[in-house]
Amino acid sequence: MQEVKPVMDRIDAIVARRMQRGREILTELEAASGRTYAAMLRERAQRRLARPAVVYRGRTLTYAQLLDAVDIARQTLRECGVREQQVVALLMNNSDHYLVWYLAVLGIGAVAVPLNNRLVAGELAFILEHSQSMLTISEPAFSTVLAQVRDAYGLAIQDLVVDIEASVAVAGSPQYRQEPDLDANAAAAIYYTSGTTGKPKGVVHTHASLFADALQSPAAWEYDHDDARLLAVTPLFHIAAHTCFFPVLFTGGTLHIDQYSTERTIELVRRERVTAMFAVPSILMLMVEKARTLGVVLDSVKTLDFGAAPMTIARLGEVQALFPNASLVHGMGQTESGGTLVTLPGELAVERAGSVGLPMAGVEVAIFDHDDRELPRGQVGELVARGPNLMRGYLRDEAATAATLRNGWLHTGDLGYQSGEGLVTLVDRKKDMIIRGGENIYSSEVEQVLLKHPLVKAAAVVGQPDTLFGEQVCAFLATDPEQPPPSVEALLSHCRCSLADYKVPVTFRFVEQMPLTSTGKIMKAELRAMLTATEQNHA
Repeated sequence: MQEVKPVMDRIDAIVARRMQRGREILTELEAASGRTYAAMLRERAQRRLARPAVVYRGRTLTYAQLLDAVDIARQTLRECGVREQQVVALLMNNSDHYLVWYLAVLGIGAVAVPLNNRLVAGELAFILEHSQSMLTISEPAFSTVLAQVRDAYGLAIQDLVVDIEASVAVAGSPQYRQEPDLDANAAAAIYYTSGTTGKPKGVVHTHASLFADALQSPAAWEYDHDDARLLAVTPLFHIAAHTCFFPVLFTGGTLHIDQYSTERTIELVRRERVTAMFAVPSILMLMVEKARTLGVVLDSVKTLDFGAAPMTIARLGEVQALFPNASLVHGMGQTESGGTLVTLPGELAVERAGSVGLPMAGVEVAIFDHDDRELPRGQVGELVARGPNLMRGYLRDEAATAATLRNGWLHTGDLGYQSGEGLVTLVDRKKDMIIRGGENIYSSEVEQVLLKHPLVKAAAVVGQPDTLFGEQVCAFLATDPEQPPPSVEALLSHCRCSLADYKVPVTFRFVEQMPLTSTGKIMKAELRAMLTATEQNHA
């Protein structure tokens, strides 16, 4: 029987491997200087042209067919007038078409803006205008909301409509094959993420930062095994696609794409013998419950990656029972970091549960105090990081860029500490952020909408614990004492006009006045305590 090494020895070995891989990645990035993300993918795909690259609902594209499809799409974009460094937005559901058009945008040297397909017209209009998008690539399902963007907000943006039910075009001889003469540090994609002011920030990633992520992620998330069949059911418009899904194409694996549906996802994993997948905890718990009723286990999965929220030991056990052969890998990152900073290897999933892990290859992390001085291990401060996968900055926001990337370090806004072993544990996050089923919601954005209601005088939004989604949105409101408070129905209707559905509060609590500090700031800690006390009384 093989002796199990002490945990400290295993952690030392993991750190050594990641440091060595980090040095190799820096060498590869230097060799790739001057080439785009799409060009690097094309170069690697030449070694495996006949292998399946993408599968979507019975449709398969080999690597050769994927490259041809991207070239045909690039040619179409050129005919639409798209040129290098012009901005193209994508408003599409998960499909093989999404991948093809995204790669086509990057492949002609334009800049892609993936749009959250749950946003309402006002939210979309802000992003399209702020990014100066000249074209949207969409599907018929979004024609109504895009018409609202044009009619209500006066944005005259060209729209290219794609039928995702039809097979991707691979026939014919694509004529646009030349690669753009573009520096690898040029903008490649802009991912919008909520900011503390309530307005989304455009996170600018370059071809170099996205390619770095493609080199770093497979080993960090443990899907670098031979013949990986990786399932993507969480939205491709999210930055997680660049760390959890797209890199499998750089390793020669197969990317299975679908839109999440619990029973269909379980069947897809079984039928296609999926070997790796990423999911947020709420999805995993839905799968656990459904699999129990179906009486199935998913034994083909070798690696199960999860993030956005931690899981208790009990839940880890339930998930492990559904995926008996899987290594359970937890990690965290930000849009600004390309999706990942640290991961907790599967071999430490139980022994170091609660930690978010070790820096992935090529990433350096530290804990800083308020004056940006590094703290000793064990002391709580702000998690900071640096590496080749970091954003170039925020679009047209030099002040926010300078503050977030001070002295070359990404300041995450998350509070945590490093153990003596180097493992990172978070003790808090940006206090105004709510994470609902993997979706980031900034309370200030919701508060600003609530304050536009004529009867609302003060609003404070906090996360309400939820067994399925981790957190839900709870709004505390102080209203005009001279008038009856607005009904819940009226408040919901008001919010739905300006917010995506997942941002709309599920609970409204009315207070006579908000608890305030001596400087007049709302004390959200007291509101959270009130929420906890109420839940305990009802338990």
